[in-house]
Amino acid sequence: AGIQRGVEVDVQWVDADEMDDCHAERLENADGVVVQAVQAERTRVHYLLEKEEGINHAEVRSELQETMTENVNVFREEGALKDALEDIREARKDYQHVTVEDPSRTYNTDLIHTIETRNLLDVAEAITVGALARDEFRGAHWRKEHQERKDDEWLKHTMLSWNDGSPGLWYKPAVLEGEAKTYEPKERSY
Repeated sequence: AGIQRGVEVDVQWVDADEMDDCHAERLENADGVVVQAVQAERTRVHYLLEKEEGINHAEVRSELQETMTENVNVFREEGALKDALEDIREARKDYQHVTVEDPSRTYNTDLIHTIETRNLLDVAEAITVGALARDEFRGAHWRKEHQERKDDEWLKHTMLSWNDGSPGLWYKPAVLEGEAKTYEPKERSY
């Protein structure tokens, strides 16, 4: 407790054998969304495995790691965050030229790392866009040009969704009741 994380992900897996009929029917009839998402991922994986020329995912991942380490660490400045966002979007363009060297379809770590790199691009952009929007100082988010906490404006969770390929921010209130009351927000110094 105490460090505010940049991203929180909640994923729930359901074993197909344990899934009740009602839940299975809902998935099948959810306007085809699940079927479309699965098909899109299959297409993406097939494309990565069949592509013959391009760059290795490690080049893109290295670019991303460098910009995140230099520009989106605990001590953040608006200019550096904007530079990082530009670098991330450039790395996303570079990712379009990534190939997977190992064509196998069983436990292919090259494919796994390539897919992870794409996911890291999404997470990096989400963290950076959220950090740019939050013009305050809070926990592990320390803005050099905003040296004060603004609980009246920012005591909330920053959420992000991807709409038509662009990140869109929205917010949820921070609930400070029950067990959460144990960890009331307080100012930290570094």
